[in-house]
Amino acid sequence: MEFLGADLLYILQGFIFYAFGLKWCYEYAKPQIIPEQQEQYDAGKIVGLRKKCCTFLRSVPLEGILKLTATAIGLAGTLTTHMIDFGAISPKVANSTIYLFFAFSGLIDVLNFYFPYNVGNGLVKMGLVQSFFVEGFLFMLNNIGHDFIINIFIAATAWMTSIAVTLELVWPEAKLLRATMTLLQGTWTIHMVRASYFEIVPEVALVFTWHLAAAFAVILCVVAVTRSCTSRMRFSNPPEIPVCNYQEYCDKI
Repeated sequence: MEFLGADLLYILQGFIFYAFGLKWCYEYAKPQIIPEQQEQYDAGKIVGLRKKCCTFLRSVPLEGILKLTATAIGLAGTLTTHMIDFGAISPKVANSTIYLFFAFSGLIDVLNFYFPYNVGNGLVKMGLVQSFFVEGFLFMLNNIGHDFIINIFIAATAWMTSIAVTLELVWPEAKLLRATMTLLQGTWTIHMVRASYFEIVPEVALVFTWHLAAAFAVILCVVAVTRSCTSRMRFSNPPEIPVCNYQEYCDKI
């Protein structure tokens, strides 16, 4: 029963990561629409309750709320579940620390939504970067769970996600890598409950590659379906910005 409670906790953690991976994949795939165009599309295509829901979701810090809610659920599960100590530090303390860092990232998202000038996008990225880095760091060095080899793969995936978020500051396309790594971490964390009894390292590595292939397949499907559903959206082009004719200006002088 002790192992069952801990296993359910890791399954819950995996589903949380998987849900955020799907969310970030959808955000990458959907077209970037300026608010005026979004309102124009809503007025023509969305009516009634659906329009109110879309308006409400754009008026609240959805990313921050989801992070705070998910971390609260995970933290509550961690504190109420009996977990056996495998290392010098209790898994409860280590998992609680991970959830607190992600909660801090969610708080930064909320502050960025209401105070974008004071709390910029760079701070949002940094909060998420340090959350994934701390997660990988604790899994790598504190031996959370049942098997050290499996934790190495979790740490590597978390650190790769941290690198992807950092790259987003200069390369927005890196969000696709963030989504892929988060999906991979989610499925691997769920499967870790059963894979923890593997004794051969190459076997674990082979299973990990299958998880990577599955994550890429899900990413491909989500991006393809999202963009095929939004391909019919047509918006007017943004107005051109007039360019000053410096030669004419100099001639007048």
